[in-house]
Amino acid sequence: MIHLLAIRHAPVTVERIFYGQTDVPTTLNASEAAVRIEHTVAEFAPRTIWSSDAVRCQGPAALLSERFGVPHCVDQRIREMSYGDWEGRAWDAVPRAEVDEWMDDWQTRYPPGGESITAFTERVAAWWQDLEPGNHFLMAHAGVVHCLDVVAGGLAWEETVENRLDFLQAKRFTRTPSLTR
Repeated sequence: MIHLLAIRHAPVTVERIFYGQTDVPTTLNASEAAVRIEHTVAEFAPRTIWSSDAVRCQGPAALLSERFGVPHCVDQRIREMSYGDWEGRAWDAVPRAEVDEWMDDWQTRYPPGGESITAFTERVAAWWQDLEPGNHFLMAHAGVVHCLDVVAGGLAWEETVENRLDFLQAKRFTRTPSLTR
């Protein structure tokens, strides 16, 4: 079996910013975040620790990897969704009509130069399908956990986005490995 424990990164210090793949500071440093979740991750006993290359995920994951003596793998497929031209910009710095147009049809539209929900889901699903049997820990982004709700949990996007994932909140996923790879 494949077991995944995903925990969302520490709270960020910015508000109302499109920060999908942009590195932003968190209210806890990497060591503080790692300490807060260390017991939960230790009980899960992962064989591998995963993260995106974003500092808010990579920092705590690297520290936990060292503490537990297991590999830390950085994979770009588990990056947060890209907001393209809107990355790093305040919500009120983007014309309201553009944001409203995207929000009205967010499952088929995407920000200029950004990523569609379909493309985002497909890249996270590819990572999920490549996991080897055993326990895996993911220091995650909220959007990635929502993707996992869709691809591993069978939820519709409308359902998963209704379930807010708090910072440092854990979620588990399980699947049986496929016979062919």
